[in-house]
Amino acid sequence: MIQWLFFDLGSTLIDETDCEKDRFTDLLNQSKGLTKEDLIEKYREYISKNKSPYKAIVKELDLKPKEWPNHLEKIYSDVPFVLEQLIQKYHLGIIANQSFGTEKRLEQYGLRKYFDVVISSSEVGYSKPNPEIFKMALSSAGCLPEQAVMIGDRLDNDIEPAAKLKMHTIWVKQGIFQDANITSIEDKPEIIIKHISEILNVL
Repeated sequence: MIQWLFFDLGSTLIDETDCEKDRFTDLLNQSKGLTKEDLIEKYREYISKNKSPYKAIVKELDLKPKEWPNHLEKIYSDVPFVLEQLIQKYHLGIIANQSFGTEKRLEQYGLRKYFDVVISSSEVGYSKPNPEIFKMALSSAGCLPEQAVMIGDRLDNDIEPAAKLKMHTIWVKQGIFQDANITSIEDKPEIIIKHISEILNVL
């Protein structure tokens, strides 16, 4: 029986569209000689390999990485309603690769009150897809893997590592990884949705 739902943050509960546009513009400005179309093609190439395109392109072209623009993040508009419905039936948690201050940002978004467990990579010293970060969340929740669902936008960081621990999985096809290559992972998501609001129809 499912007791816990664990969420990723970026492109799952948090809309990062403006952040990604900002970083794309930064890459375009730095990478002299690359056209917008060239850069889009590189993005597609790395996404198809389930790799972060920004980090990969910065490394490939030896560019200067830009700090993640947290100020451009915003929650998807229906997230509060979705979480309000889910807490009537489940315990909720966060497992996310985030910079320091995750709980403070959740407070600012008005979301902290919904989560009993918040596990952030910067605070615990492990990053997804390392299984230890998932184990820490399960331990904090006091639940077995089969009693929990991992919900996220990344096949490589969220779905596959959680599935290998026998957690249930839901892939949310939002953000730049909505076109990720599902054939490249061994453990496929049990459920696929196109927007976080659809979770109310499948749980």
